[in-house]
Amino acid sequence: MEIDFAVLGPWQVKSTDGELTVPVGHLRTLLALILLAGGEPVPIATLAEHLWGDRQPAKARSALTTYVARLRQVLGPDTILTCLGIGYRLGVPAARVDLHRFRELVQDSRQTASAEGELSMLLEALNLWRGQPFTGIDSPWLDHDVVPALAEEWLTATERRIDLELARGPSSALITELRKLTQTYPLRESLWCRLILVLHAAGRRADALTTYQQIRAALSEEIGLDPCEELQRAHLFVLRDNGSAETTAAGELPTGPHQLPYDNAKFSGRDRELAALDELLTDGQSASHPTTIVAIDGAPGTGKTTLAVHWAYRVKDRYPDVQVYLNLRGYSTADPVQPAAALEIVLRALGVATERIPADLDERSALLRSSLAGRRALVLLDNARDAAQVRPLIPSAGSLVVVTSRNQLRALSIRDGAHRVTLERLGTPEAVALLGTIVGPERVDAEPAAAAELTRLCDGLPLALAVVAERVQRADSIGAVADALADEKERLDALGAGSEGDPHTDLRAALAWSYQALDPVAAGMFRRLGLHPPNEFGAEVAAALADLPVRQAKEALDRLVAAHMVEQRRPDRYELHDLIRLYAADQARQHDSFTELHSAVGRVCDWYLHATVAADRMLTPHRRRAFVEPYEPTMPVPEFGDQSAAMAWFEREYDTLCSVSRWAAARGWASHAWRIAISMVTFLDRRIPWREGIELLEAALHAARSVEDRVGAGYTLNSLGCIHLDQGGWEQARACYEKSVECFREVFNVPGEAMALGNLGLTCSHLGEYEQGQRIGLVALELSRKSGYRRGVAQNLDNLGVACAGAGDHQGTLEYHRRADVIFQEFGERDATASSLYNLGLAYAASGQYTQAIRCFRRTLGLFRALDSKRWEALALLEIARTLGAARHPQLAARFLADAQVLMAELGDHPRAFELQATLRKKLQVP
Repeated sequence: MEIDFAVLGPWQVKSTDGELTVPVGHLRTLLALILLAGGEPVPIATLAEHLWGDRQPAKARSALTTYVARLRQVLGPDTILTCLGIGYRLGVPAARVDLHRFRELVQDSRQTASAEGELSMLLEALNLWRGQPFTGIDSPWLDHDVVPALAEEWLTATERRIDLELARGPSSALITELRKLTQTYPLRESLWCRLILVLHAAGRRADALTTYQQIRAALSEEIGLDPCEELQRAHLFVLRDNGSAETTAAGELPTGPHQLPYDNAKFSGRDRELAALDELLTDGQSASHPTTIVAIDGAPGTGKTTLAVHWAYRVKDRYPDVQVYLNLRGYSTADPVQPAAALEIVLRALGVATERIPADLDERSALLRSSLAGRRALVLLDNARDAAQVRPLIPSAGSLVVVTSRNQLRALSIRDGAHRVTLERLGTPEAVALLGTIVGPERVDAEPAAAAELTRLCDGLPLALAVVAERVQRADSIGAVADALADEKERLDALGAGSEGDPHTDLRAALAWSYQALDPVAAGMFRRLGLHPPNEFGAEVAAALADLPVRQAKEALDRLVAAHMVEQRRPDRYELHDLIRLYAADQARQHDSFTELHSAVGRVCDWYLHATVAADRMLTPHRRRAFVEPYEPTMPVPEFGDQSAAMAWFEREYDTLCSVSRWAAARGWASHAWRIAISMVTFLDRRIPWREGIELLEAALHAARSVEDRVGAGYTLNSLGCIHLDQGGWEQARACYEKSVECFREVFNVPGEAMALGNLGLTCSHLGEYEQGQRIGLVALELSRKSGYRRGVAQNLDNLGVACAGAGDHQGTLEYHRRADVIFQEFGERDATASSLYNLGLAYAASGQYTQAIRCFRRTLGLFRALDSKRWEALALLEIARTLGAARHPQLAARFLADAQVLMAELGDHPRAFELQATLRKKLQVP
């Protein structure tokens, strides 16, 4: 007896003797499982799992044997075969099942050479469908897992058949069919795309454009998406076909940044070096030409940076796309900029979001090369320590890299082909010409001997000449200045300030002489600036160091810039040459008391702390900041109009804030050190790689412990726990939170204890300890209520919702999350609201309320995007994809998955990226 199985519609089994009736219930489900396998063995365990789930009978194998025996009675003994030790398989050819016949025809159609042959096979395959597959079988597994995937197969084949028929020409039948399909599958964009093209091909351009607006509105309203690229291309095609659309340039790469420091308008000399540099660049170099590397080395004060910047301006038109400047601080009083940190700074300048910058050094270097591919870039790396610091920052092609260093960088020349240019001290003619450029050639011509003597006293160092020339401009004669400098140099030499031939000695003499010419206010500021870490600073910081109003501080800075004691490379940003910084700090130690210096450091620490708090307050207005106590601002701090301004400030000051936190700890201001770090945690969460955040907070924890500050240790441990929690390091997070709770309890700090306890309870929930999570969460909730911290109440309600979700209490989950959401909405705090909505969306999805879940995730996604929080944006995209997959919208799910995959791959250090890859392999019901 030959049997055919029809499962693509109402359940039907036909034999040569007529239709056979298979009893309902488990027998039909069992047969469906075997039919789907298409002749492959189905294991006993798989059959039992899909038939009974977690409620398998004690003798499941015996029950399956009985079911198979009953099926054989109806279908014949050879229809289902036993595979010893494995399970059962179908005993008739797979082609006797309409599903497998359909798949075979579709596969064969793809191999057909002609469009007519392909269309014929597709029509035959689609004619096998009679409705929803497996109608008549009551099986949640089939309904949720199998039928949606089969429907996708049918839709894919139908769309291909429509494409082939459209190629023949539009027809009213196709338009009618596509309208019905879009009504049945209202969010399937590929169907709408075909409807638009069919309408346009039929001459109904207005209808096509109206249809596009219809699906665009539906997507925006339902799930907050713009139309996919395919739909947008179809819309653009319709517009352009009428000649009404403007074409836009495609493939253009962005330009910027353009960061070159100010060029010296009075640059003079170095003609030989400039000519040698010019010869390194040949005409007609393209974006594919190997990158040119130039290393300018020389002793301190010889003008390496000034030459590099001047030459960069001469050739910058050859590199119009990108011009980057970075001080690597290779020989400063602080640690050199590490290659990974340097790469992060450059990538951020190129517009790469911090969260998208990978943690690994090689990956960052590769991302830099990718970001600069096809772009003509000029990269100026100032004050490099060695070749290893520079090498990761070199673009692959079409660019110019200029490096300055006191080191000869021979390794960069040997291995990387760098062209070396060594700067010597200026000869007398060049030095005199430089002096004339600054003070006026007529004055030099009037006193040639004195001018030559002055340049000799400066030992031909351009930096020393620049400092001395400012005094010459205010003096009656060059000779008088030369005599005064000679006296100062002799006095310093007698005191053993340096040795012959040491450029620092000659520069020290020039600086000492110029320093004595400063007015008391500028001199005092100069000394205090030597205390600041070797980073850029603004006028407000200088004002705090010198204990001056900001207006007076700016005036003093202007005088220091004019005297070449302070450099101003960008508007309102200042820095000191490393040697000048050393001299300033030395003068501070000689002329200021310990109390005065200690107070200056305290004022600047205060300024950085309260400026950071002000920026953080704009990001999270209702965060409790009891940790700032007992410190109050002693100087005016920046005011931020909105979150974008605060984030921009953090971006600009991030490196300095990290340096200041460590600098403060080393100078007896550990309490400020950890408080500055804690004030940065919102920014760290949104923008900074976890590894860097952990390094900063561990340094802050060390600072707090060094002075036995239990409150500081509690806060830093709590913040470290939050990073470990976000990374998925549950055990590390728990250890941090438990220690944090201990610290707060020792000093009876109830708000701190409530904060750390709430996070500890959340961590227990992530570890699967749901009862423990609820118990701790309830204690934290009560402590927050007692201390009057409403935001803490909302956070702990949210944490309890997570615990209930893990325990399977969906009603309790929704209740807690809704209550938390109400409080967060009162505050208007977007990050907390986004996190709460995310958890609420998870709860809705777990309970099968997909529409409500998608609404929550949509709001969450919008909030995370507004906050520019890429990590959480990626997670929101992933959850939307999962929910859409569960709601049987596989194509839309695929779009969200693709977006999430891109973001997570760019994040690099996000462990959920690996989970996403696994999820994609399983396809989340997306074919």
